[in-house]
This record gives sequence, structure tokens and C-alpha cells, in this order.
Amino acid sequence: MKTDPGSVTVEMVLLTPVLMILILFGVYSGRASESLIQVRHAADQAARGASKVNRSRIEATAFQVAERALTSESASCANFSVSTSLIQQGDNKAVHVEVSCTINTQGLLLLGVAQRRVTASSTEVLDRWRVDS
Repeated sequence: MKTDPGSVTVEMVLLTPVLMILILFGVYSGRASESLIQVRHAADQAARGASKVNRSRIEATAFQVAERALTSESASCANFSVSTSLIQQGDNKAVHVEVSCTINTQGLLLLGVAQRRVTASSTEVLDRWRVDS
């Protein structure tokens, strides 16, 4: 049987870009799922924190809690936004928080993926026994 001495080199040269793209796709998928988990956690924490404060501080508290949750984790989110609203839920009022962020695609230019935003929301009933002042 005859072997070609340079065939392994040629195969590696041809396979290396494909393997790199597969690895980068895995990194992107990991960042996408991690950022969705972080955004869900931040929305839950922000709604929970905002439901326990005075009405005048609900929006600021929700933003601060979401910011703390998203910046203390790894950098899967490039930037984020928080929107807060009061809603009626049966006999009770509730705070609804929506958090969205852009998935960090730094270092993944070879994939050519567009910026993608993930969003999560959470609703918590306002604490009935808190003091509104």
C-alpha cells in the first residue's frame, strides 16, 4: 500500500477552519444560554427586591438589583435594560419587571453572527404590609 507523505498536513489545513468554527459555535451557544439564565435570574431578583420597597423607589430598586445581578456574574451580557411597571393582579397590586440584554459576541467575529437580545420578565405581588411613605 502506498502512502502520501503530505496528506495529513493537507487534511489538517483543510479541517482546522471547520474545527475552529465548530468550537466558536459552541462558545456562542454557551454564552447565549448563560445570558438567558442570567437575565431570568436578574428579572426574578429585581421583581422580588422591588416588591419590598416604597412605591417611589420601585423603579430604582429594580434597576439596581438587576444591575448587581448581571454585573456580578460572568460577562455574557454586553449591555442591558430594565423596565418596571405596576399591574393589578386580582385584589393585589404587583410589580412587573422586564430585563433584556445583548449577548456578548466579542471574539466571535469569525462566525458572523448578528447581535441577539434575550429578554425575561418576572412579576411579584407587592408586599401588603410594607410602609408606603
